[in-house]
Amino acid sequence: MNTYPHERQIEYWVSRAIEDYFDNEGYEVVVLPNSTRAEAALPYDHLFAGQGIKIFGLQYKTLHAANQDYWSIDVAQFQQAVKFGWIYYGLSQITSIRQHRNALHLLALVTPSSLGNKIASAPGSLCRLMVSDIGIGSGRVPYSRWGGFVQGLFSCTRGWRPSSADELRSIFREARDLLGTLVDLYVVPLTTKLAIRISPFVTEIKNIENGYDFGLEPRE
Repeated sequence: MNTYPHERQIEYWVSRAIEDYFDNEGYEVVVLPNSTRAEAALPYDHLFAGQGIKIFGLQYKTLHAANQDYWSIDVAQFQQAVKFGWIYYGLSQITSIRQHRNALHLLALVTPSSLGNKIASAPGSLCRLMVSDIGIGSGRVPYSRWGGFVQGLFSCTRGWRPSSADELRSIFREARDLLGTLVDLYVVPLTTKLAIRISPFVTEIKNIENGYDFGLEPRE
């Protein structure tokens, strides 16, 4: 059976592409590990010096090869993510490491609440979301590509906009358990050119173990 790139690879390629996007838009991108130190390092006063903020989190899912390709959704993880309107599944449609430069373009962004009917009918702790389940039409799960998603982020249809530094801090109080399951959390000021990415895997990227082949260098 064919195998597709590992979820860890997908997270690496997509997060790098998102950082490049904000960098190209003139943002300084600050990457922090997901820890109590990340909370302490967030410059609340600076971010709230008259500037609006949008926050979103991405939970990446890699494609699994089968007679009908699918993404595996953990039901317990879904039950946590669905509580927060600013969490999105990033469903990768990459099937080869040769596509790593197009990782962001091959990402379908889905709101967890739109998966409610699929999860409710799942027989166990895992739900198979088929590729044919997403798209336009009755009974299908709607999704966005990055271009449409980021337009919604800077308007009123995507992400969450805290109204104060206390609300921003509340993310770390109310969603601390959830942050451990998120691959990436982004804090993006709407006008100040500083974007913050918080990731539980930052340190692992610098010291890759477990034999992952990220498809970026030739192998002998």
